[in-house]
Amino acid sequence: MIVGIGRSPIADFIIKYYNEYLGKALYPYPLFYDNKKLLLTSTNGYIYYLKELVKLRNIIKIALWPDNIDLDKAAKVVDISLLENITFVVPVHSLEQLEIVDKLKEFNFRVFTGYASDKKYRNYELGDFIKAAKTKKWYLGVSTKKELRELLMHNFDGFDITGYLFGTHENRKDFRVLMRNLEELLRTVSKPQGKQTTIFDFLENRAVNRGV
Repeated sequence: MIVGIGRSPIADFIIKYYNEYLGKALYPYPLFYDNKKLLLTSTNGYIYYLKELVKLRNIIKIALWPDNIDLDKAAKVVDISLLENITFVVPVHSLEQLEIVDKLKEFNFRVFTGYASDKKYRNYELGDFIKAAKTKKWYLGVSTKKELRELLMHNFDGFDITGYLFGTHENRKDFRVLMRNLEELLRTVSKPQGKQTTIFDFLENRAVNRGV
């Protein structure tokens, strides 16, 4: 399962201490790209966003597709072929927007269908989404243990987190607490693979070796 982390001190922390897993299980910014500030600058924010994706296309691995923008509209802004190496998470606010996902697939883009954790950003229920999604599923904006349990129960393929999942602001500033919470998350989403039991076991050994 893939874990995306937007631009934040947590992303910086992961890059510094967990670089063996970058691009494998952990995708901190800029490997995972989600720039809401740029998208919300104006009604044309998606134009700046798409141009930024083109600029960073050799760095970004997974990115959010701009909300409510179909492929034809995006193609009027940038050369779409330049984005072929990026895997996109398409936020679906209504099930009609699955057409955006289908069109990206037709053009051979790798796509996750994005489910919004916040009810105000969707007009459907989780059960409807699970039945309708035809591609790999991504849980957008996980901030609670309840949401984490929900995505595991329904076999989502990836998700991105907010800092709230790791407790208070003070907790996120504490090196040891942050490391413990991160490794707990990895233990939760990992599954046994051969002799190496989980990602968590590997990271725990690294922490012991560092004397943490």
